[in-house]
Amino acid sequence: MIIRRNGQSRPAAVLRSVVFVATLLGAPRSAMAQASHAGILLTLPTSTRSLGLGDATVASISDEWSLFASPAQLAKATRFGAAVASEAYIASTQLSAGAVTFPAWRGTIGIGATMLDYGSVKEIVAPAVGVDGAETGRNVSAQDVAFEIGYARTLPWIAGLRSGITVEMMRTSVADLSADGVAASLGVAWTSHRGWDLAAAYQHVGTTVKLGATSGSLPAIWRVGVAAPVQHFQRARLRPMAELRGVRGDLSATAAAELLWPGVRGAEFVARAGYTVRDGSDDRWPVALGAGVVMGRFSVDYAMERFRRIDQVTHRIGIRFARAAPAGASTNR
Repeated sequence: MIIRRNGQSRPAAVLRSVVFVATLLGAPRSAMAQASHAGILLTLPTSTRSLGLGDATVASISDEWSLFASPAQLAKATRFGAAVASEAYIASTQLSAGAVTFPAWRGTIGIGATMLDYGSVKEIVAPAVGVDGAETGRNVSAQDVAFEIGYARTLPWIAGLRSGITVEMMRTSVADLSADGVAASLGVAWTSHRGWDLAAAYQHVGTTVKLGATSGSLPAIWRVGVAAPVQHFQRARLRPMAELRGVRGDLSATAAAELLWPGVRGAEFVARAGYTVRDGSDDRWPVALGAGVVMGRFSVDYAMERFRRIDQVTHRIGIRFARAAPAGASTNR
């Protein structure tokens, strides 16, 4: 319920939703503490594949979604691609994301956006304290939205070395209040001649976001990871990976693996799993699970996420299109 008293809007319901989501993700538990931090959206996995791997993709990702997870790996997306993903998230929120990539200037450009919609409530106006109000017919909502653009390329000095940068514009809106922030992310990656991928990224270094009388810093995140060479078992292919992350002083470590095997009529099936050791205040289940199918230029992915305290399971679906690779070129997920 939104109640307007003496000309002041009090978006209590949507604020409770914002604080509740932050609490389940391990953020400070009071509204005042939450106000000192901003950008919850930037700490969440964007792609369905990343969610199914526990977000351990800084070294293994090689498509449009690297824009959000590993700027240097954007250089591996050497052809046009587009992807979208959406999930009915916790506390009646909706998490959605999309990205496109295309080659340019001897590298790759990526453009994308993410949104965490906290929902809306009906506004009720009361003429005075203690007097019942009436609906105005207006809905009041809250959202976190981020727009990103990035560029990455392979460097000529060392074989297999890549670097990338992204610039992101963040907007937080709660009822009539809104705040903007600007940040940048940097990344480096290297692939050995034996197929090992190493990558590191430092993300979301930027301005303070001011919302009304409160202000908050964006979540600076560092990530380092490794992806082992693909292991072949008869017709199946297995790739293990691991990642270490730091978010606002909290460390987490994830080990994951992705299994691909051919199906009928050229389709390829994918199974994913990961396990994350993270701070105890984070309510997310440590086990990550996902699956997918690749059919030519299209792929469809699924991942689930469980929250223990509220005993809720959410489901994310993603769809991706990639232009066909030139004959003889190698592809990887």
